[in-house]
Amino acid sequence: MSSTKKETLKVQEVVDILQALYSVQEIGDLEFAKRVSKSTLSIEKVLKPLDDTMRPSKEFEELAKLVNKVRDDEEAVKKLEEEHKEVVEERLKQIDTVEVILQDFVDVELTYIEEDILPKDINAKQLKGLQPLII
Repeated sequence: MSSTKKETLKVQEVVDILQALYSVQEIGDLEFAKRVSKSTLSIEKVLKPLDDTMRPSKEFEELAKLVNKVRDDEEAVKKLEEEHKEVVEERLKQIDTVEVILQDFVDVELTYIEEDILPKDINAKQLKGLQPLII
């Protein structure tokens, strides 16, 4: 029987757990997969506002494409950044906002994973990332 519990964690911790869950999505048996899926869906729902906040503007995406084309030419990159100073400044503000959000606390429902249902082919890095969910 899976154990599900609402936890209050820093947003950064929740992001880290989600990354760990993504890293194991393709391994394990049905019971393990169901628990990974439940936690993943719950976390994605909670982190949707963060995802929306992180999304760069269309203007910034266009600028990034231009910068990428001339990335080896420092002068050209600096010129583009200067020409689009407002877009760059807005993106930097956006990044600052995200950094603040990552330190906030959020309630999230996590589905725990019993040690005895961990897949045999899980590696140490994946196991370390899942530690907050293992009981």
